[in-house]
Amino acid sequence: MDFNPHANRPFLWLIAAVAVAVGLSFGAVTQDDAFISFRYADHLVAGHGLVFNVGEWVEGYTNLLWTLLLAGVMALGGEPVIGSTIMGLLAMVGTIVATAKLAHGHHLSPAILLVPPLLVASDALFILESVEGLETSLFAALVTFGTLATIKDEKHTASIYFVLACLTRPEGVAVWGFVQLGLCLWAVRQQHLIQQLRASLFASVPIVGCLLLLTIWRLWAYGDPLPNTFYAKTGHLAIPRGLGYLWAHIQSHPVLWALALGGMFFGPSHKKATVTRTTVVLYLSYVVAIGGDFKPTGRFIITVLPMMAVLTQGSISRIIATPSRIRWAIVFGTVTVGLWAGQHRLIAAKAYAAERHANLEARKLVGDWIAAHTPAQTVIAIHSAGVIPFYANRRTIDMWGLTDRTIARTPIRGIGTGMAGHERSNPTYVFEQNPDLYLPEDRVFTLHARTLDVPEDFPSDFRATYKAVSVPISGRFLNMWVRR
Repeated sequence: MDFNPHANRPFLWLIAAVAVAVGLSFGAVTQDDAFISFRYADHLVAGHGLVFNVGEWVEGYTNLLWTLLLAGVMALGGEPVIGSTIMGLLAMVGTIVATAKLAHGHHLSPAILLVPPLLVASDALFILESVEGLETSLFAALVTFGTLATIKDEKHTASIYFVLACLTRPEGVAVWGFVQLGLCLWAVRQQHLIQQLRASLFASVPIVGCLLLLTIWRLWAYGDPLPNTFYAKTGHLAIPRGLGYLWAHIQSHPVLWALALGGMFFGPSHKKATVTRTTVVLYLSYVVAIGGDFKPTGRFIITVLPMMAVLTQGSISRIIATPSRIRWAIVFGTVTVGLWAGQHRLIAAKAYAAERHANLEARKLVGDWIAAHTPAQTVIAIHSAGVIPFYANRRTIDMWGLTDRTIARTPIRGIGTGMAGHERSNPTYVFEQNPDLYLPEDRVFTLHARTLDVPEDFPSDFRATYKAVSVPISGRFLNMWVRR
């Protein structure tokens, strides 16, 4: 028996509306890294080009399309924190809708069809990530819509979605490749591999063309074939850290993982299942290999969160087919654990949101103070090169190397064992440039004046060149080093 595919539409929009309300309840929680894109967009609108520091062409972002969208918002007079939050929420709703469309299948009851979008929309960490000013939810929406169009053999639509995904994040081409491999595995089952290989080759034309044009533009504009962030964040496999990242997500999403794994091993083997299984396994392997991410929101896993949610349908169908007593016991246990885990995710999301809000407020105060009390030619050296440089509007040396070509290529011993994306450094190079201010990562803005320590890897003459000062700002203190 077929069910009305539109039966769940009111429920779908209801859970999407609740997710938006939860996102808005977090308040202003924009991630520091988002302000790097804001600064690039601001300079583009001002006519300086896509640069972090005026006149220095370094590609310190990995979200070209998102940055261009931000530039459009700012060109129209929009405020980037508000604009990025609205765009993130719209993309989050798009991801929920894409999940519902990907979940649709014949002979599935409305209740089973509703589970995947409900799992996505009830993930407080995903909702929080959507309002932190980054491109995560947009990328997830584009990838999910692209996968859906690919499965439905809508070649032109799929190409558009995946081209946009590649422009949003470099991993877009990897996800596209994983989806095509899933199609090839399905074709082997159907004994038409040659036809599928031809179709995949044809489908690669717009993707390859996009990447070729993007690479030519990068070489012309920045002199490098890949974003500078690639060199800053990578270097070696970081599998132990990546496994820890994956385990943390499993602990916070036990029902999703249990049902998705059940669907992966015991679910049906139709085309959609084969493609989603292949993509999820290969993409999560990639996440483990690069060592995951430093954020507790499971940002990289969100890319395939909709596909994992859709895989749960296989487990749910098996549960429904079990005898009545066993079925209701499993349903009761699953719902209980799901509510418990969901509550803990919400508590964790609220705590992290409060931390992000306080961080944003404090760093904006510091940036505004620097803008008002230092000469325009002042040079700042700082690790978290987002909020403070954006509001200070001063030339900045990014000490983690995301926007600095030299630091991004500095060899680091033991890379892959520290905080993801925050391992490169070169203090000698930084202070050879004689920055006027050095703002430490820790104890930069405190309730009381703090004595600053000199890191062990700093130049031996650092104290002779810089003096520590504590400046009162709005009842707190800015602790920094000032060049003598």
